[in-house]
Amino acid sequence: MLARWCNEINCINLAFNQLERLAKHILPEKKGRGRKPKREVIKYAKLIALKEFDKRTLRGAEAHLSKLVCNERIDHSVIAYWENKKEMRDLIAWFIGVAGAMLDRALSTLFTMVDSTKFTSWKIEEVEFTLCNRIAQGTVYPIGISFETKDVKTPVGEATPEGTGNLYADAWYDANDALGVMFQKGYTPIVCPNKNRLRGHWRRKARKLYRQRKNRLGYRQRGRGESPFGSLTNCYGDRLHARKKTVMQTRSAARTLSYQIKILIRTQKGFLLIIIRHAREKLRFI
Repeated sequence: MLARWCNEINCINLAFNQLERLAKHILPEKKGRGRKPKREVIKYAKLIALKEFDKRTLRGAEAHLSKLVCNERIDHSVIAYWENKKEMRDLIAWFIGVAGAMLDRALSTLFTMVDSTKFTSWKIEEVEFTLCNRIAQGTVYPIGISFETKDVKTPVGEATPEGTGNLYADAWYDANDALGVMFQKGYTPIVCPNKNRLRGHWRRKARKLYRQRKNRLGYRQRGRGESPFGSLTNCYGDRLHARKKTVMQTRSAARTLSYQIKILIRTQKGFLLIIIRHAREKLRFI
């Protein structure tokens, strides 16, 4: 696996190749009523993801990225139109789930963490989203995202795929229905108890796990799962230059996907370098 400071992770062509790989696992959209879009919606998703990856504006994406993705120039107003659709936000979230599954196969997982964060715009409008992060040897990567905020159970169910091992979360997620989702998905939830919440079958079961010494010591490592939030802030800043909440959500999802793409490039490039090195050694031996 390449180091995070290597220049290859910022290559736009490698990022586009990774998006092409991810797009092969996305199911085709359902045919509905009304006029079909002029181009495939998945191409707009790639374009929006590359825009955030390369830190371009809408006009910059029109001038420098649209021909790479769509083989023609796409007006910035069209890109802005698709950024403001919830369907695009959900499609990019689907990309994040596929990328997380690929990273699961390429890396060894130590434990999982669920947490949420908030980004604001220059108009001080907040957008909150929940990330499920895997902590692996040498890196941390997201595997799911959710923008639901009406309760605790729904974002946990959307952001967390099925898996195994310990799942750490703070006292906010000490909700009986949310803990039930974690257990049903195959995890061992290690959640900090909330003193004001006592009832529930799943909560009593989780409290027994949290009292074990090894789990309480492991809970101290939960802070390692905060790394993606800090990386997104360091790379893009803590504010979004957008006026609508849906656009903020779409861009937040695209930035999370860009973070995953960089890790995918690191794993793929590292694998190729190992093959090349072994091939040279064989040639020398012959």
